[in-house]
Amino acid sequence: IDPNKIHLEENHYQIYKIFDEYNKMLNENNIEYYYTSGILAYLLAGRELERYHHDLDIFVNMKDLEKLEQVCSDYKFSFERKIGDRGDGTKRVMLKMYYDDKIDIPITIFMYARKKDNSIIQKDYFIDENGQKYVEYIYNSPSISELSFSNFPNFHNEIKYYSITPEALFLCKSGNRPKDIYDCNVFKHIIDISKLKKLEESFKNNLPNTIIKAENDEYSNYIFENNTLKKVLVKNG
Repeated sequence: IDPNKIHLEENHYQIYKIFDEYNKMLNENNIEYYYTSGILAYLLAGRELERYHHDLDIFVNMKDLEKLEQVCSDYKFSFERKIGDRGDGTKRVMLKMYYDDKIDIPITIFMYARKKDNSIIQKDYFIDENGQKYVEYIYNSPSISELSFSNFPNFHNEIKYYSITPEALFLCKSGNRPKDIYDCNVFKHIIDISKLKKLEESFKNNLPNTIIKAENDEYSNYIFENNTLKKVLVKNG
């Protein structure tokens, strides 16, 4: 973000505005979701934002995606499919949402499916160099899901929202990026160390990621056979 183009206070105003309006839409339409990363470090710690934020990240249950896409325009949001690099020569299918044409702050959707045993599988859809379509399954065992995705709502401006736990957020931000180090110092006092250790242990016993042909995934048609994605693929060559 160029500080010469937008002041810090304006950036925070826009983030809060988008966050509240997005939560209204999600809650009113019974969409299952969990925020991750970004502003959570401050919200969960009960602190005002302190640095610039360029986007919002959220997990959304894939069973609710079609509904979300249908209702979003009623709440002044747009729903877009974009193509991004995975770093290995393949192209990822990304879902982005925006609020108001004048605000360039995207909401990045991470897709997942919840299983009967309460495990959660994050899904990363991509296209290889030959145009073949695949999906990578990123497993979260029942214990990881319980320790990572909180079913107890938080509130901002009296509007409820759901998020990952402080312990899961800490693991997400356990890197060397300056902003992650800064954010961890903001909320580290609310981390339950015993839960953090259990979560770390659960990851050691977790199933490895697997990649399958997209045609064998239940949501393949929604992701790949959508006309808006086909337009994006043509545009990107």
